[in-house]
Amino acid sequence: MNCALKRWILSGLCLSFSLTAVAQKPLIDSLKNKLVKFLPDTSRALTYHAIARDFYRRNQFDSAQVYLTQMLPVCQRTRFWYGLGSYYQLSGNIARNRGMFETALVQLQQAATYFQKSNRPHTVATVYNNMGYLYKHMGNNGDIAALTNQGIDYIQRAVVLNQAAGKTTGLIDNYINLGICYEDLKEFTTALRYYQMAEQLARKQNPANESLGVIYNDIGNLFQKQQQNDSAIPFLERAIAINQKLGRKSSLVHNHRNLSTAYYELKKTPQALHHAKQALAFLAEVNDASLARSVYRVLRIAYAANGQHAEAYQFLLREKTIEDSLMNIQKTRIIANLQGKYEQQKAAELATIRANLELEKTKEVASVEAKTAREVATIEAEKKHRIAQIEAQAEVAKTRAVTEVQTRYETAKKTQQISELSEQNTLKARQMAYLVGGLGLVLLLLGISFVQYWAIRRANAQLSEQNRVIAETSDRLTEQSSQLRTLMRELHHRVKNNLAIVSSLLNLQTYRLTDTGAIEAVQESQRRVEAMSLIHQRLYRTDAVTTINMADYITDLAESLMAAYGYGPDTFDLSVSVNQPELDVDSAIPLGLILNELLTNSFKYAYGNNRHRIGRRNQPSLRIDLHQQNGLTLEVQDNGPGLDLNQWRNLDIDTDSFGRQLIWSLSEQVGGKITVDNRDGAYFQLTIPQAA
Repeated sequence: MNCALKRWILSGLCLSFSLTAVAQKPLIDSLKNKLVKFLPDTSRALTYHAIARDFYRRNQFDSAQVYLTQMLPVCQRTRFWYGLGSYYQLSGNIARNRGMFETALVQLQQAATYFQKSNRPHTVATVYNNMGYLYKHMGNNGDIAALTNQGIDYIQRAVVLNQAAGKTTGLIDNYINLGICYEDLKEFTTALRYYQMAEQLARKQNPANESLGVIYNDIGNLFQKQQQNDSAIPFLERAIAINQKLGRKSSLVHNHRNLSTAYYELKKTPQALHHAKQALAFLAEVNDASLARSVYRVLRIAYAANGQHAEAYQFLLREKTIEDSLMNIQKTRIIANLQGKYEQQKAAELATIRANLELEKTKEVASVEAKTAREVATIEAEKKHRIAQIEAQAEVAKTRAVTEVQTRYETAKKTQQISELSEQNTLKARQMAYLVGGLGLVLLLLGISFVQYWAIRRANAQLSEQNRVIAETSDRLTEQSSQLRTLMRELHHRVKNNLAIVSSLLNLQTYRLTDTGAIEAVQESQRRVEAMSLIHQRLYRTDAVTTINMADYITDLAESLMAAYGYGPDTFDLSVSVNQPELDVDSAIPLGLILNELLTNSFKYAYGNNRHRIGRRNQPSLRIDLHQQNGLTLEVQDNGPGLDLNQWRNLDIDTDSFGRQLIWSLSEQVGGKITVDNRDGAYFQLTIPQAA
């Protein structure tokens, strides 16, 4: 896309936003002046909320959050339930617009709780309606039916509360949102029934009700989805008539865009082009990038159907510019969200597994040790008791035997011999009894040891099962990490393909140009795109999906430019020195674009007619040096005639050099400082203090 077209689009969007800001500024200023006065806490809290709400309507979410932050302590200190509900409701809406859906749901739930405490059921109904519509967005237009059905459930709760409170306006909004949800679920009959219920209520309340414009547009869009374009057109025309009276520019853009699509489907291309142009006319007063993309799309289709391919091509470029911007924002948000969820899930699962493992292990070891200690103590006590008993019995028996022997010895030696023999037999019998008792004790100890063995074996089996679960969890986490890496490579592959498409479009554009300067400008843009494409090409071909090998990248970029300007290794001295081997993507892309502009400048202006000189001293040369020294430093030096330093250093000089403007702009973007000098040729130095 050429620079003039870009400036036209940006100036239109900026003008629309500035007009809105000017219209609302007096209201915010008056509210700020009100805060200077001495106000009761509740009035002060509501004033903060009013300022934040107006900043929110202007899409200035950071400013809105500043005033909400000042509102919160006032409401908490005074236990102002309605104020707390209003705070969380607006905070939830801000989180929803930023794509933080889970945070938005939590805050809207808190808002409903505080509104219930303040006894405001119709306000609770409004929160439920917002939560239902948020679930609808999370359902991704019916792709996740469970979330869309959850949204329907919350909106039905809002219907019950509004019916009880007799809030007709709230019921109209509920029925419209229910129709949208059922339309996403492809239940078109149910969706139409709710739209008709909303229409009946709106007509009953006021024949010129403002909601009728929304309802008729939704009904027309519903018929279009069912390929009933003849039925859709009358409703869309009614919507236009109502919204023109109300001066609703955004709604008129939607209406004319849908009418253009309906006429195109009916092969009525002049009417389709007429309404597409009407949508474009009202779009100039609306600041909505997504809506602008859809209008450019219908204009492209309508012009192409009418054979006006040049105009169709211009709107294709506008559509592509906005689409790329929206796609980059969405992809960044998805990847950040996915990576955050993955890291959180990984940490939580590992912590839970480790904690459970340690707990089970500690419990099992403590149980086994306690049981073993008790059994050992019992065995030791039994052993000591048996030994003491045996020793006591032996002492008694020994004393009795000695007494009997002595008595019998005194009476008769013969009797003494018989008595000694009898005593020996008795002693042997006792020894046999002692031996049997000891054997029983050994068997008892063996039985206890066997029981302990089975207990320890069971504990080991449980630990083995837990180790298996840990191994399976580790494998699953490894697989998820591999999937994330694959997703990042696919993302870089698609970005590279998109840039290749842009390069091809620029190449095609050169065939339609006859002016040499214009062709050269388009070719320079094509080389800038290819410089960015080269980064993403390297990212998806390696496992390092967030860092770039700068030595290889700089060499490839310099050699491709050298070939593009007709130089070869035999007729050109190229010196590349890199001691900073890798950079992250956020630093590599602007640095690559800056380097592309500096090298292009040297190839275009430094060497003049020296291209075919023979001999190493006189032939063109170029030195590129990237190193770490108090930050990241990039040096580029050629052996050309040098530069006009006054023009390069003075930013106030009027110049049409887009490359020079791009170099200064990208240098400021990365927080760097660029130095320009003549040292036997042009010398550029870019220093980035905080580069890593």
